[in-house]
Amino acid sequence: MNTILFFLLEVILTLSISMLVFRYLRPFLTRILVDLCRTEERAQFWTVFSNIILVGVPLLIALTYQPEATKSEELFFEITHRISGNMLGFLFALLGIGFIVSFFALVAPRQKESQ
Repeated sequence: MNTILFFLLEVILTLSISMLVFRYLRPFLTRILVDLCRTEERAQFWTVFSNIILVGVPLLIALTYQPEATKSEELFFEITHRISGNMLGFLFALLGIGFIVSFFALVAPRQKESQ
């Protein structure tokens, strides 16, 4: 099989998985960011920033792929290995954003609730 097709398949799968997971997380992240940032505009900025990081990091990793296998069976396992590495990059980006949001959630001043 054509190695260019395998490259495109790996990039498309990585991009699709990253975007699906971010679409799932987006409403929850937006609510947390609105609470932390106190304005909708600031929260939108950080949501877009997170979107770029969570989709961009795995995509950059995916673009470094250069197929080396010659048989289609070897290419299949090489691609699955690469996609798992790309998703590991996604998880590291997600953990980084999670730590940052958690840090600011802990140190952000809160208004005392009136009883």
